[in-house]
Amino acid sequence: MTRHTQLRIIDNCVGFLEQAVDLVQRIDDGVFAATSPLSPRGSIGGHLRHVVDFFQSFLNGLERGQINYNLRQRDPRFEHDRVYAVWRLNEMIAALKAVPLAAGERTLLVNTEDAPADAPADAPDWSTSSVQRELDTLQSHTVHHYAIVAMLLRLHEIDPGPEFGVAPSTIRFWNEPAVFAG
Repeated sequence: MTRHTQLRIIDNCVGFLEQAVDLVQRIDDGVFAATSPLSPRGSIGGHLRHVVDFFQSFLNGLERGQINYNLRQRDPRFEHDRVYAVWRLNEMIAALKAVPLAAGERTLLVNTEDAPADAPADAPDWSTSSVQRELDTLQSHTVHHYAIVAMLLRLHEIDPGPEFGVAPSTIRFWNEPAVFAG
């Protein structure tokens, strides 16, 4: 991965987390923690907490070269305490900005989604990956959850903004001049 690519993907991830900070500061506690028939176990706070858990798993495993997304904190305080959520989001932003660019050249081991959290690194539950691939996965994972958050916000008649929950590639496509074959 080139340093430019790594910086771009990190900037995208930081931008997503900054969107979450802005959102959490704009909504009230009730909206942040509310569930709905469409998402009975997933509040806005719950989806944002889940996203932060994945970023934290990435950062926790980056130094040792083994990322285990099954070892998540799942901190319930994040889902109900907006001040704490903003603090954790800002902590994650700072940690992402501090990722050394040299890390982009490392090969990583990543535990598969349904593997036991304590599977040894030589078990078949681990796959090889790269920093770029994992940052890109985090980006896609975040967009997916933000799209759900956007729907939940609309249920509360809150406009998340036209780019909230939209992939960077889609936004670029929207901003390109239309080309028609004639």
